[in-house]
Amino acid sequence: MHFKKLILITLSLLFLLSLSFGQSSSAMYKEAQKIFMSYRYQVDYADFQLKTYKENGDTILQLLVIMKSGRNRFDEAILVAYAASGSAIAKTNAAVDRVSVVVKVQYKDEVSIISTADAVDVLKLHYEKMDVSTFMGRLTWY
Repeated sequence: MHFKKLILITLSLLFLLSLSFGQSSSAMYKEAQKIFMSYRYQVDYADFQLKTYKENGDTILQLLVIMKSGRNRFDEAILVAYAASGSAIAKTNAAVDRVSVVVKVQYKDEVSIISTADAVDVLKLHYEKMDVSTFMGRLTWY
């Protein structure tokens, strides 16, 4: 009986945690969507995701943004994604550790350009405490 009660409590806590995680993602998406729309980029809710994973024993919360771009505008798309992410993190006070951006560029075949930044750097870019060239130099490219 005690074991069933413990399982029920654990499942309830996991459900509440996932519910608040989804609400946080939705609030962040709404904030980021304002910037995406001002630059005329279409990013769906499914392409703006919060993911958790383990790295060296620590739990990392990562914001993943997937967007499409023309082949001559992929650099702008990357910067818009980081600007939108910085705004969303700042306005929702989310505890994001990293931001990754995947830009799908259509050329002959679809090519994906992937970069990752620490959330601290994204926030510095948002608050204009870091210039764009320094920020782009600190990105990890894949």
